[in-house]
Amino acid sequence: MFGLQIILVQIIQLGNKPGIESNYGLTKPGEIIHEVGTTRMGNNPKESVVDKFERIHDVDNVFVVDAGPFVSQADKNPTWTIMALAWRASDHIVSEFKKQNF
Repeated sequence: MFGLQIILVQIIQLGNKPGIESNYGLTKPGEIIHEVGTTRMGNNPKESVVDKFERIHDVDNVFVVDAGPFVSQADKNPTWTIMALAWRASDHIVSEFKKQNF
């Protein structure tokens, strides 16, 4: 087997995607741990809660570093993205602290 054939075999071996019989793998809010979108990220304080560094627009030095700032839920586990955004927020906090902007 070559290239695409190997990939197709791997996909088949992973099993079937959830379908209508299982509500496409979706469940009620609160039954999964990947809740997102409660503190939307954006540039406009009238349309979002936090800025690009996950700092709350209306409160200095308060940061939301979880999945709350995501504007929507992807079809994958958001852990790596949460970690990357938390890292960026941490770098920003350290940078501002070194400038004594606190």
